[in-house]
Amino acid sequence: MGLRRIQAALMVAGLGVALGMSAAAQQPVYTWSDEQKAEFLREAEVIGSKELGVGITNTLRLTLKHGDVEHDAHFQSIDVRKPVERTDKGLELQFADSYKFNIAAYRLDRMIGLKMIPVSIERRYGKNMGAFTWWVDGVLMMEKDRYLKKISPPDTEKWEQQMHRVRVFNELVYNTDANLGNVLITSTWQIKLIDFSRAFRPFPDFYKKKNLMKIDRKLLAAIRNLDEADVRSEMKDVLTSGEVESLLARRDLLVTFFDEQIRKKGEDKVLY
Repeated sequence: MGLRRIQAALMVAGLGVALGMSAAAQQPVYTWSDEQKAEFLREAEVIGSKELGVGITNTLRLTLKHGDVEHDAHFQSIDVRKPVERTDKGLELQFADSYKFNIAAYRLDRMIGLKMIPVSIERRYGKNMGAFTWWVDGVLMMEKDRYLKKISPPDTEKWEQQMHRVRVFNELVYNTDANLGNVLITSTWQIKLIDFSRAFRPFPDFYKKKNLMKIDRKLLAAIRNLDEADVRSEMKDVLTSGEVESLLARRDLLVTFFDEQIRKKGEDKVLY
């Protein structure tokens, strides 16, 4: 479906403002498909730009417009690779900080049915090629704020299950910059994950094994059934061969780890 055919649906989203809904609820919630969002990110004109003063890399919040539709996108263009780099975590070998990892994380997320990462595509802005990532709609707060303010989620069990999925995914992609500021909470208490520019290290091992406690049955099955040929095809333009090999090795490691945990503790202690 083209962009013009869905503009009318977006007008409906604005009715919440007239009805006096809360500030979080007033933000339009776009029910577009991934394909529609990707098309918008590719085709829309950039009409505004603002620097973001958060994160470890200089990024932009862009305002895009196509026809009567406006929506923001996160733009990140960093693409650095070094054999050794000193960071706040100390010396890192085979260091990489790349916008391409945001795109890789989005694609992998969809391959395993996680649906926690916003649509991200490659596009040029100005002189730089980078990742255009759909600005998450209806954000209530960051997990960092929820934690510091001791705000309890409305459904603790479902919240913990979401956080287990987050931890599993961060290990799968070897995310060295996983932090509570990159975990967004929507007005419906759904978690959205952003900024994977320092993930996908070429290491066939866990980053923080202690974070792995439980796993969704469907997620474990999806990770187990990841097809190597499909992964290579999806990642060929955003990951190196070494990064793909390490991703597949971590996939195998995750499956083996949880299979062993199930044998030791029983399904009811590991799966949900």
